[in-house]
Amino acid sequence: MRAAQIVEPGRPPLVADLPVPVAGPGETLVEVGAAPVTPLDLLCASGTSYFGRPRTPYVPGVQGAGVADGRPVWFATTAGMAPGDGSMAQFAAVPADDLVALPAGADPVAVAALGLSAVAAHMALTWRGELAAGEQVVVLGAGGVVGQAAVRIARIAGARRVVAGARSPAAVERARRAGADAVVALDTGDVATLAARFAEACDGPADLVLDRSSARPRPPRPVPCVREAGGSTSAPPRTRPAPSTPPRCAAGRCGCWDTPTTS
Repeated sequence: MRAAQIVEPGRPPLVADLPVPVAGPGETLVEVGAAPVTPLDLLCASGTSYFGRPRTPYVPGVQGAGVADGRPVWFATTAGMAPGDGSMAQFAAVPADDLVALPAGADPVAVAALGLSAVAAHMALTWRGELAAGEQVVVLGAGGVVGQAAVRIARIAGARRVVAGARSPAAVERARRAGADAVVALDTGDVATLAARFAEACDGPADLVLDRSSARPRPPRPVPCVREAGGSTSAPPRTRPAPSTPPRCAAGRCGCWDTPTTS
């Protein structure tokens, strides 16, 4: 089978012809349809990750989508974090417990592109944020993968209005294409200007704010636009440690969902 292979950390992968893996006890052989290149893949392949230098050679790929036993699945691997191969090959042997069944006809490319980013957005909005139908949601950092997913998920979950905040013109356009009702440019650090922009974009006070801002200097949150009984939920990148106890707001709808970011 054809596969990408990291032979030396810090150098580009090679295309290799490798034997099809044999599924061991508790594993399932997956025919891979799509595998994304994630920030974690790049970090592990560099040899400088917090998991240490990976054992080489190995097939990279910490997420993938494909077909197992005739059904579409999504799966995660520990490639680059522990000995073993990942998803960037025609086939992968994956622990059965790490397989997530997908609806029939699911596009493996779309599923692979979303992956854990969509899970992070969904958990932040529903599990931590307790989003309810009819609420107004503000998504900060909406130009990244998690932010774009959050905009779409909020819409599917019944939010009456979704207002996005994004830094660059390209990010603003991505948030708009994701389906935001309004997009606020976060291109200034002036608190009054940002507050005015969000006040104009929101249809009254916001009920929930999802903060996907990156580790770079962050614009002030549009606090004046948040409803008194509303809440905020945060999905910070791993470069900032999550608090040991989630912060609380007046409504109890506040928390932290710690995931990596690419925006």
